[in-house]
Amino acid sequence: MTAAYTTATLQYMKLVTAAEMRVLERRAVESGISLLELMRRAGRAVAEDITRVFPLTTDKSIIVLVGPGNNGGDGLVAARHLKKAGALVSVFITGQRAADDIVYREALAAGLTPISISLDIGLERLTQALTETDFVVDAVFGTGMLRPIDGSPAAVLTAVAREKCRRPELTIVAVDLPSGLNADTGAVDPVTLKADLTITLANPKQGLFLFPGADYTGSVSVADIGIPAGLDEDLAVELLTDELVAALLPWRPADANKGAFGKVLVVAGPPEFCGAPVLACQSAYRSGAGLVTLAQRCGLHPVFAAKLTEVTHLLLPETAAGEPAPEAVELITERLGEIAALVIGPGLGKDPVTSLFFNGILSGLDHPMSPDLRPGSARLPEVVLDADALNILAVTPDWWQELQPHCVLTPHPREMSRLTGLAVELIQADRVGTACRYAELWQQIVVLKGAHTVVAAPDGRVAVSPFANPGLATAGTGDVLAGVIGGLLAQGLTAFDAARAGVYLHAAAGESVRADLGEAGMVASDLLLLIPRTIKALKENFHAAGN
Repeated sequence: MTAAYTTATLQYMKLVTAAEMRVLERRAVESGISLLELMRRAGRAVAEDITRVFPLTTDKSIIVLVGPGNNGGDGLVAARHLKKAGALVSVFITGQRAADDIVYREALAAGLTPISISLDIGLERLTQALTETDFVVDAVFGTGMLRPIDGSPAAVLTAVAREKCRRPELTIVAVDLPSGLNADTGAVDPVTLKADLTITLANPKQGLFLFPGADYTGSVSVADIGIPAGLDEDLAVELLTDELVAALLPWRPADANKGAFGKVLVVAGPPEFCGAPVLACQSAYRSGAGLVTLAQRCGLHPVFAAKLTEVTHLLLPETAAGEPAPEAVELITERLGEIAALVIGPGLGKDPVTSLFFNGILSGLDHPMSPDLRPGSARLPEVVLDADALNILAVTPDWWQELQPHCVLTPHPREMSRLTGLAVELIQADRVGTACRYAELWQQIVVLKGAHTVVAAPDGRVAVSPFANPGLATAGTGDVLAGVIGGLLAQGLTAFDAARAGVYLHAAAGESVRADLGEAGMVASDLLLLIPRTIKALKENFHAAGN
């Protein structure tokens, strides 16, 4: 799989705040591991990751920038191991290290000669050394840095940025997170360096997957430093990984028939949006659904029939004006007992007649369904609400009190703004918190789309996508996501699991398209064939790993 990050063999990986990371470190100490040992493990893991990603030779030069705290201690340990690996290592210290600092003395014993920098001492030597080095390791400040960076650390980071502009081939590696990047919010200091690789320690930090910080990380690698498994089980926010999603994917027995993989009903709208339901239907099939039906007005059937070979069609009566006739609602509600998942919103429209049509369908969701028509359940059909379905809800007072719980809502930030009344800027400044609060209030699964999509459940569970792909910022990709989630719901996944897996499959398919075509020019239909290929690769890798 092509991903924006690499991990150790971790199936479940929690995203942490700075405070949560301190809690995990305290728990590790209570389990018998000293902070010094954690620092030694962290520094060694950083050095190993650097040599794995950038194989070192004896002529490679590395500058390690060391700050006054634990992040600087990690850097000192990394410098020692990089020297042992054969690199030419120079260490520059931007703050005071205590006289009894064990990792500092170990660095001296290993033959390193750290140079202390202040505004008038050492900076010229660093500036000269930067012109000749291949790598800079940024270990100045870690998760504890909350105030603006000034003084000699600011001068040091500015000097590196200047050299990076002069020599783009200079590689910058950040330890845990780029100095000045807020571990909780993703805010960055004016002197924060843009890393080519960030080696985050033990658990990825939330700020690495929030903008603007996500623009400063480069590739993100998660280094295992030996914190015992299970200490983070009570933390709510997880990073989606290959292993986690592969474990969610439904099993497909060899003797199955199409009914075993569930039925999806997609509801279409006016002719000007006919591409959206086509993409939703195709992606539902590509994610594994057994049967997909498109409910459309009679007048549009020739258009959809030409585009959708495998889809069955439910023809809805229409008025002389081409709007859904009142009896169209009844035709759909009669089918609700036969389907496992309902996808409504892509290409729906939001005129007054369509709004009545949509609300009539929602009112019909109180029909019980036959227990033999949905895999493993006798519940009502699962529901995905996207696009104009969300826009209609947004003008309906207290809509969540009328909607069945645990529908999957897939708003982009502007749609989330309409649903909540919050400014887009406020939503984007706290994507995880916003998704969590409203998932709980509405008792729905909220998929807040965008770079590093957030999936939140009413019970407080949260998942964040590791992917940020500008190629997906094009018309129709949201319709594909809605169809994928609907297809997974039809196969029996819970709403939260279908949302998590759907978000990941959709984004991972986008990464594959980006690797082939680049970021510009990607269209939504490019994703369709990549979805089953992504599923295949996830399953094969999962089983190859012995799962």
